[in-house]
Amino acid sequence: MTFTTATVAAAALLLAAAATPAAAIVRSFNDLSANTIRSGFSPADFKMPTFVPANTLSLPIGQVSQGTVDNYPALGMRDIQMSYVAVKLNAGATLPAHTHPRAAEMDYVVYGVVKNSIVEEFGSARPSINTILHAGEVGIIPEGLVHAQTCMGSEGCLFIAMFNSADPGTSLSQSSICALAPMQVATSLGNGKSPAEAEKFCMGGVF
Repeated sequence: MTFTTATVAAAALLLAAAATPAAAIVRSFNDLSANTIRSGFSPADFKMPTFVPANTLSLPIGQVSQGTVDNYPALGMRDIQMSYVAVKLNAGATLPAHTHPRAAEMDYVVYGVVKNSIVEEFGSARPSINTILHAGEVGIIPEGLVHAQTCMGSEGCLFIAMFNSADPGTSLSQSSICALAPMQVATSLGNGKSPAEAEKFCMGGVF
């Protein structure tokens, strides 16, 4: 299957890396007390910026900027274990369906109107959970469930997504399914799609 450059770049930005010096620091934290660990960080380490160019990906839908332990090791402290993503969406744009396998998510809307759509797990009494968030409101997303956010406002949206893990992980739904063989993709998409149609579906990428 083929992915677009933007799709691969988005996945690379959203996925928290494991084999990095910062991750190695986090692993060593288990050998020290929380107080000792904190004493090794300066006050400046307890404040994180958003939309730093090195951590920000500009896309047709807007901008996505991630704060992870790889960028800010203090997030990996034993008594913190958090990460965040700042998302600017253009009016009418949608952040594609994705999951975070190791974290629940809390979204704070800074401005705009955001629709949070969550896909329930198989066998649930309802297929999805949809909420409309206005500026100043907070939405929550259970760990591991597929979800997407759409900017309903006419002037764009900004929200901050916070995770209860320093390594939440991210899987983009379309990219994930397109990693399968064409026949498997066709079966997963349903509606009588052929492997050729599945190939065409995956050629488009996410963005």
